[in-house]
Amino acid sequence: MVIWVSGMVMSAGLASALPSGSWVSGVTVQNLSDTTNAGITIDFYNHDGTNALTFTPSGGIDAGKSKTWYLPTQVTSLTSGFVGSAVVSSGVAVAAIVNTQLPSGSNPARVGTSAGVSTPQTKIYAPQVLKGYSGWNSYCSVQNTSGTADNVTAKIYDASGTAVDTQVEPIAGFGSFIFDQSTRSAISSNFTGSAEFSSVSAPLAVVCNFYNTGTDAASSQFHSYNGLSSGGDTIYLPRLVKDFYNYQSGMKIQNIGTEALTVNVTYNFGGTEYPQTSTVIGPGQSWGPYMGASAQLPASMAAVKGSGSAVVAIVAPNANKKIVAIVNEDNRVDPAGRGITYEGALSTEGSSKLVFPQVTSEFYGFSSGIQVTKTEAGAASCTATYSASGSVTSPFNVNFSLSDATPSWSQFAPTASGMKPGIANDNYNGSVTVNCTGAKVIGIANISFRYDYDNRYGNTGGDSFACYRGLTN
Repeated sequence: MVIWVSGMVMSAGLASALPSGSWVSGVTVQNLSDTTNAGITIDFYNHDGTNALTFTPSGGIDAGKSKTWYLPTQVTSLTSGFVGSAVVSSGVAVAAIVNTQLPSGSNPARVGTSAGVSTPQTKIYAPQVLKGYSGWNSYCSVQNTSGTADNVTAKIYDASGTAVDTQVEPIAGFGSFIFDQSTRSAISSNFTGSAEFSSVSAPLAVVCNFYNTGTDAASSQFHSYNGLSSGGDTIYLPRLVKDFYNYQSGMKIQNIGTEALTVNVTYNFGGTEYPQTSTVIGPGQSWGPYMGASAQLPASMAAVKGSGSAVVAIVAPNANKKIVAIVNEDNRVDPAGRGITYEGALSTEGSSKLVFPQVTSEFYGFSSGIQVTKTEAGAASCTATYSASGSVTSPFNVNFSLSDATPSWSQFAPTASGMKPGIANDNYNGSVTVNCTGAKVIGIANISFRYDYDNRYGNTGGDSFACYRGLTN
């Protein structure tokens, strides 16, 4: 199995036009087999497609478990200053995620997480790109997953759905290119819009990052998300927050079809549903409310606070109408500076098995949460299996159920019944596999520095908050 790790895989390096700092990466790979050790190889590629390093870690990965390689200290043969992409190969099924971050221990912190891509496509969509938008900018790293050079076209749409910039770049086979919206003169300042990336014939993997100014901890938000290739008429969003410990969500729904459309959004908070209908969304255009702005939400949600979910469905769907979506979450007050983004899921992406390659509990101060949501009617019985290489606390199981009345489940990892008792005792860095019967599910995992649960490493400001979608075979 081959997994394409796009975005920017880095060992203490970053192009000067992008966020300042000496950025690094960590790569986590999970063995999806329940019985067979996974021998893996990670090939690192420079932007021009030349091989920078072939890394074959000893021992492989035990069945059902995961391993993380922090490049500056665990892949030391990779040249400092490397900026490129990677390919994970194995004889058994695997999944991978990559962190883009300032070095461990940085204060303020900045980190974003994206998933490895197993099925690259020739056309990829990005629902949110920015240039100078209240201090925010974005870039998208595009990886050519074929061995042959190809031209890649980036088309940028403004908030009204008008194409305002087209950029064509040749990308070498196995190479990558960073499309940096902040440097494009055709894109106006204070810009928010969407993007489409396409090649002549080469399958592409795309990761977009958008980021605040980073001048202090309060403006350190750094968001990563995977570009989306397949749209549908219904999208599931497993986590949205409104006035939740000073966190707010926003969503961006992009029309990737050929006809204008509207969508119905059904929010579910505390078992109560709140409907909303969008404005007309043109081809290429994105639309979406920010949960912290009451004028952008139904009046019935004025008093709503907490964590919920949503389903987005096209009104009067047909073959020419398709959507993709992302969800953002950040805190802009007390303390400000953290943010995440994840990709909405199609109903066809629901699965009876989800894998989360990296989940932590009081691991160098970092702890994770998991959210799982049904994508079809009916009751579901599920088991979440925590498993970490070399851990005496794993594997252990957590059982839960889902129903039409309660379609979502969440768990903060330190509260899982199989963790060690007592605060700051877990030191857990492993994977979680969710198996369900009765209904298919999708989900996300997040991770953040939680001084309130693990104070051994002091406190840190900035963005230590990262998130990624649960993966399937």
